[in-house]
Amino acid sequence: MGLSVNTFRAGIAWHVRLAPFFIAPQSLAPAAIRFERFTMKFNDLAPPVEGIQLAFADPLVRPPSCSRPPPRDSDRPRACAPAQRALRRRGERGFTLPELLAVVVLIGILAAAASPSFVSGMRDRRVNRTAMEISGIYRLARYQAIGRGTAVLVRWTASTGAFQVQQALVDSTPAGPLIAKSCLSVVDWMNPAETEPVTTFHTQGVDLAAMQLLDPTGVARANADVCFTPRGRTFVRYDTAAGFAPLLGALRVDVTNTRTGLLRSVFVPPNGVARLGL
Repeated sequence: MGLSVNTFRAGIAWHVRLAPFFIAPQSLAPAAIRFERFTMKFNDLAPPVEGIQLAFADPLVRPPSCSRPPPRDSDRPRACAPAQRALRRRGERGFTLPELLAVVVLIGILAAAASPSFVSGMRDRRVNRTAMEISGIYRLARYQAIGRGTAVLVRWTASTGAFQVQQALVDSTPAGPLIAKSCLSVVDWMNPAETEPVTTFHTQGVDLAAMQLLDPTGVARANADVCFTPRGRTFVRYDTAAGFAPLLGALRVDVTNTRTGLLRSVFVPPNGVARLGL
Protein backbone atom coordinates (compact mmCIF):
# COMPACT_ATOMS: atom_id res chain seq x y z
CA MET A 1 0.00 0.00 0.00
CA GLY A 2 1.18 3.67 -0.62
CA LEU A 3 1.16 6.62 1.73
CA SER A 4 1.82 10.33 0.87
CA VAL A 5 3.43 12.43 3.58
CA ASN A 6 3.62 16.25 3.03
CA THR A 7 6.59 18.23 4.29
CA PHE A 8 5.40 21.81 4.77
CA ARG A 9 8.86 23.29 5.36
CA ALA A 10 10.42 21.93 2.21
CA GLY A 11 7.33 22.26 0.07
CA ILE A 12 7.61 18.68 -1.18
CA ALA A 13 5.66 15.47 -0.72
CA TRP A 14 7.21 12.12 -0.06
CA HIS A 15 5.47 9.02 -1.21
CA VAL A 16 6.19 6.23 1.21
CA ARG A 17 5.33 2.72 0.33
CA LEU A 18 4.63 0.68 3.46
CA ALA A 19 5.26 -2.99 3.60
CA PRO A 20 1.98 -4.86 3.48
CA PHE A 21 0.95 -6.87 6.47
CA PHE A 22 -1.63 -9.59 6.58
CA ILE A 23 -4.11 -10.59 9.15
CA ALA A 24 -4.54 -14.23 9.54
CA PRO A 25 -7.81 -15.43 8.16
CA GLN A 26 -8.46 -17.34 11.33
CA SER A 27 -8.28 -14.08 13.29
CA LEU A 28 -11.77 -13.15 14.33
CA ALA A 29 -10.77 -9.79 15.88
CA PRO A 30 -13.28 -7.04 15.22
CA ALA A 31 -12.57 -4.06 12.87
CA ALA A 32 -11.73 -1.71 15.72
CA ILE A 33 -8.90 -3.96 16.91
CA ARG A 34 -7.50 -4.28 13.36
CA PHE A 35 -7.53 -0.46 12.92
CA GLU A 36 -5.69 -0.06 16.23
CA ARG A 37 -2.99 -2.44 15.09
CA PHE A 38 -2.61 -0.49 11.81
CA THR A 39 -2.24 2.77 13.73
CA MET A 40 0.47 1.29 15.91
CA LYS A 41 2.46 0.10 12.90
CA PHE A 42 2.21 3.56 11.25
CA ASN A 43 3.39 5.32 14.42
CA ASP A 44 6.39 3.02 14.51
CA LEU A 45 7.25 4.01 10.91
CA ALA A 46 6.72 7.78 11.31
CA PRO A 47 10.05 8.71 13.06
CA PRO A 48 12.28 7.31 10.27
CA VAL A 49 10.19 9.06 7.62
CA GLU A 50 10.39 12.35 9.51
CA GLY A 51 14.18 12.01 9.76
CA ILE A 52 14.40 11.57 6.00
CA GLN A 53 12.34 14.69 5.50
CA LEU A 54 14.54 16.76 7.84
CA ALA A 55 17.71 15.54 6.17
CA PHE A 56 16.59 16.81 2.76
CA ALA A 57 14.66 19.89 3.88
CA ASP A 58 17.52 22.38 4.56
CA PRO A 59 19.41 22.11 1.21
CA LEU A 60 16.20 22.50 -0.79
CA VAL A 61 15.08 25.72 0.92
CA ARG A 62 18.51 27.36 1.25
CA PRO A 63 18.32 30.88 -0.32
CA PRO A 64 20.89 32.16 -2.82
CA SER A 65 23.87 34.20 -1.72
CA CYS A 66 23.14 37.76 -0.58
CA SER A 67 19.44 37.54 -1.42
CA ARG A 68 16.81 39.63 0.28
CA PRO A 69 14.12 37.93 2.40
CA PRO A 70 10.71 37.42 0.80
CA PRO A 71 8.26 40.32 1.26
CA ARG A 72 5.93 38.16 3.38
CA ASP A 73 8.72 36.89 5.60
CA SER A 74 10.13 40.07 7.16
CA ASP A 75 11.38 38.30 10.28
CA ARG A 76 13.75 36.12 8.34
CA PRO A 77 17.41 37.37 8.55
CA ARG A 78 19.39 38.25 5.47
CA ALA A 79 21.58 35.60 3.85
CA CYS A 80 24.81 37.62 4.19
CA ALA A 81 26.13 40.44 6.31
CA PRO A 82 26.13 44.11 5.14
CA ALA A 83 29.94 44.08 4.87
CA GLN A 84 29.81 41.18 2.45
CA ARG A 85 27.16 42.95 0.36
CA ALA A 86 29.35 46.08 0.23
CA LEU A 87 32.33 44.05 -1.01
CA ARG A 88 30.15 42.47 -3.68
CA ARG A 89 28.84 45.84 -4.88
CA ARG A 90 32.42 47.19 -4.93
CA GLY A 91 33.43 44.47 -7.40
CA GLU A 92 30.55 45.39 -9.72
CA ARG A 93 31.50 49.09 -10.09
CA GLY A 94 33.01 50.69 -13.26
CA PHE A 95 36.57 51.80 -14.05
CA THR A 96 38.54 53.98 -11.67
CA LEU A 97 40.09 57.32 -12.60
CA PRO A 98 43.70 55.98 -12.85
CA GLU A 99 42.50 53.24 -15.18
CA LEU A 100 40.74 55.74 -17.45
CA LEU A 101 43.83 58.00 -17.48
CA ALA A 102 46.00 55.04 -18.44
CA VAL A 103 43.71 54.25 -21.38
CA VAL A 104 43.75 57.88 -22.54
CA VAL A 105 47.55 58.01 -22.40
CA LEU A 106 47.80 54.76 -24.35
CA ILE A 107 45.47 56.10 -27.06
CA GLY A 108 47.54 59.30 -27.28
CA ILE A 109 50.75 57.33 -27.75
CA LEU A 110 49.22 55.23 -30.52
CA ALA A 111 47.83 58.34 -32.24
CA ALA A 112 51.23 60.07 -32.10
CA ALA A 113 52.90 57.01 -33.59
CA ALA A 114 50.39 56.80 -36.45
CA SER A 115 50.21 60.54 -37.22
CA PRO A 116 53.18 60.67 -39.70
CA SER A 117 51.71 57.97 -41.91
CA PHE A 118 48.30 59.62 -41.67
CA VAL A 119 49.69 63.00 -42.77
CA SER A 120 51.58 61.39 -45.66
CA GLY A 121 48.43 59.62 -46.77
CA MET A 122 46.50 62.89 -46.76
CA ARG A 123 49.17 64.56 -48.93
CA ASP A 124 49.12 61.65 -51.37
CA ARG A 125 45.37 62.02 -51.62
CA ARG A 126 45.79 65.69 -52.53
CA VAL A 127 48.24 64.73 -55.28
CA ASN A 128 45.85 62.10 -56.62
CA ARG A 129 42.98 64.56 -56.60
CA THR A 130 45.08 67.18 -58.41
CA ALA A 131 46.00 64.71 -61.14
CA MET A 132 42.35 63.76 -61.56
CA GLU A 133 41.40 67.44 -61.84
CA ILE A 134 43.97 68.01 -64.61
CA SER A 135 42.72 64.97 -66.51
CA GLY A 136 39.16 66.24 -66.13
CA ILE A 137 40.10 69.65 -67.52
CA TYR A 138 41.43 68.22 -70.79
CA ARG A 139 38.39 65.96 -71.11
CA LEU A 140 36.07 68.88 -70.46
CA ALA A 141 37.74 70.97 -73.17
CA ARG A 142 37.40 68.20 -75.76
CA TYR A 143 33.73 67.53 -74.93
CA GLN A 144 33.03 71.26 -74.94
CA ALA A 145 34.54 71.62 -78.42
CA ILE A 146 32.56 68.71 -79.88
CA GLY A 147 29.30 69.59 -78.14
CA ARG A 148 29.35 73.32 -78.80
CA GLY A 149 30.83 73.17 -82.29
CA THR A 150 33.72 75.55 -81.72
CA ALA A 151 37.42 75.36 -80.85
CA VAL A 152 38.43 75.12 -77.19
CA LEU A 153 41.94 75.76 -75.86
CA VAL A 154 43.72 74.57 -72.68
CA ARG A 155 46.70 76.76 -71.77
CA TRP A 156 49.34 75.62 -69.29
CA THR A 157 51.62 78.26 -67.75
CA ALA A 158 54.38 76.98 -65.48
CA SER A 159 55.10 80.38 -63.90
CA THR A 160 51.56 80.68 -62.53
CA GLY A 161 50.81 76.96 -62.25
CA ALA A 162 47.41 77.44 -63.88
CA PHE A 163 45.39 75.54 -66.48
CA GLN A 164 43.13 77.98 -68.33
CA VAL A 165 40.29 76.80 -70.54
CA GLN A 166 39.11 79.25 -73.24
CA GLN A 167 36.47 78.67 -75.94
CA ALA A 168 36.25 80.54 -79.23
CA LEU A 169 33.21 82.70 -79.87
CA VAL A 170 30.94 81.87 -82.78
CA ASP A 171 30.73 84.56 -85.47
CA SER A 172 27.42 85.45 -87.00
CA THR A 173 27.04 86.92 -90.49
CA PRO A 174 24.37 89.35 -91.64
CA ALA A 175 22.77 86.59 -93.67
CA GLY A 176 22.16 84.59 -90.51
CA PRO A 177 24.41 81.50 -90.59
CA LEU A 178 26.90 80.89 -87.76
CA ILE A 179 30.57 80.37 -88.50
CA ALA A 180 32.54 78.32 -85.96
CA LYS A 181 36.12 79.33 -85.48
CA SER A 182 38.89 76.76 -85.62
CA CYS A 183 42.15 76.67 -83.68
CA LEU A 184 43.96 78.52 -86.48
CA SER A 185 41.36 81.24 -87.02
CA VAL A 186 41.70 82.74 -83.52
CA VAL A 187 44.45 85.33 -83.40
CA ASP A 188 44.58 85.98 -79.64
CA TRP A 189 43.07 83.38 -77.33
CA MET A 190 43.10 85.82 -74.40
CA ASN A 191 41.15 88.47 -76.29
CA PRO A 192 37.60 88.77 -74.91
CA ALA A 193 36.39 89.77 -78.37
CA GLU A 194 37.37 86.39 -79.77
CA THR A 195 37.18 83.97 -76.85
CA GLU A 196 35.54 83.60 -73.47
CA PRO A 197 36.80 81.80 -70.33
CA VAL A 198 35.34 78.46 -69.31
CA THR A 199 37.28 77.55 -66.17
CA THR A 200 40.70 77.90 -64.53
CA PHE A 201 42.46 75.41 -62.28
CA HIS A 202 45.30 76.71 -60.07
CA THR A 203 47.85 74.18 -58.87
CA GLN A 204 50.02 76.46 -56.76
CA GLY A 205 47.63 76.11 -53.82
CA VAL A 206 48.17 72.34 -53.66
CA ASP A 207 50.42 71.45 -50.71
CA LEU A 208 53.79 69.87 -51.65
CA ALA A 209 52.75 69.12 -55.24
CA ALA A 210 55.15 69.85 -58.13
CA MET A 211 53.79 70.16 -61.71
CA GLN A 212 55.65 69.52 -64.93
CA LEU A 213 54.41 69.24 -68.53
CA LEU A 214 56.46 67.12 -70.93
CA ASP A 215 56.09 67.03 -74.70
CA PRO A 216 56.05 63.73 -76.66
CA THR A 217 59.86 63.77 -76.77
CA GLY A 218 60.13 64.06 -72.96
CA VAL A 219 61.23 67.71 -72.85
CA ALA A 220 59.72 69.84 -70.08
CA ARG A 221 57.76 72.84 -71.39
CA ALA A 222 57.11 76.09 -69.55
CA ASN A 223 54.07 76.85 -71.75
CA ALA A 224 51.80 74.62 -73.77
CA ASP A 225 48.54 75.30 -75.63
CA VAL A 226 46.40 72.28 -76.48
CA CYS A 227 43.51 73.12 -78.81
CA PHE A 228 40.56 70.82 -79.59
CA THR A 229 38.50 71.26 -82.78
CA PRO A 230 34.78 70.51 -83.18
CA ARG A 231 35.73 67.39 -85.11
CA GLY A 232 37.76 66.00 -82.22
CA ARG A 233 41.22 66.72 -83.60
CA THR A 234 43.99 67.90 -81.28
CA PHE A 235 46.57 70.60 -82.01
CA VAL A 236 49.43 71.83 -79.85
CA ARG A 237 51.95 74.65 -79.67
CA TYR A 238 54.61 75.57 -77.13
CA ASP A 239 54.98 79.23 -78.09
CA THR A 240 52.05 81.60 -78.06
CA ALA A 241 53.50 83.49 -81.04
CA ALA A 242 53.86 80.33 -83.18
CA GLY A 243 51.22 78.42 -85.05
CA PHE A 244 49.47 75.18 -84.09
CA ALA A 245 50.62 71.77 -85.23
CA PRO A 246 48.80 68.45 -84.95
CA LEU A 247 49.60 66.49 -81.81
CA LEU A 248 51.52 63.41 -82.98
CA GLY A 249 52.45 61.99 -79.61
CA ALA A 250 51.15 61.94 -76.06
CA LEU A 251 51.66 64.89 -73.77
CA ARG A 252 52.36 64.07 -70.15
CA VAL A 253 51.67 66.12 -67.04
CA ASP A 254 53.52 64.84 -63.96
CA VAL A 255 52.19 65.63 -60.49
CA THR A 256 54.76 64.75 -57.80
CA ASN A 257 54.50 64.80 -54.03
CA THR A 258 57.76 66.45 -52.97
CA ARG A 259 57.62 64.92 -49.50
CA THR A 260 56.80 61.28 -50.21
CA GLY A 261 57.92 61.09 -53.86
CA LEU A 262 54.52 59.86 -55.11
CA LEU A 263 54.18 60.46 -58.88
CA ARG A 264 50.90 60.59 -60.79
CA SER A 265 50.94 61.23 -64.56
CA VAL A 266 48.18 62.51 -66.84
CA PHE A 267 48.48 61.52 -70.52
CA VAL A 268 46.89 63.46 -73.40
CA PRO A 269 47.05 61.27 -76.54
CA PRO A 270 46.49 62.53 -80.12
CA ASN A 271 42.78 61.76 -79.95
CA GLY A 272 42.48 64.17 -77.01
CA VAL A 273 40.93 61.72 -74.51
CA ALA A 274 43.06 62.39 -71.43
CA ARG A 275 43.58 59.60 -68.92
CA LEU A 276 45.28 59.14 -65.59
CA GLY A 277 48.28 56.81 -65.58
CA LEU A 278 48.32 53.80 -63.26
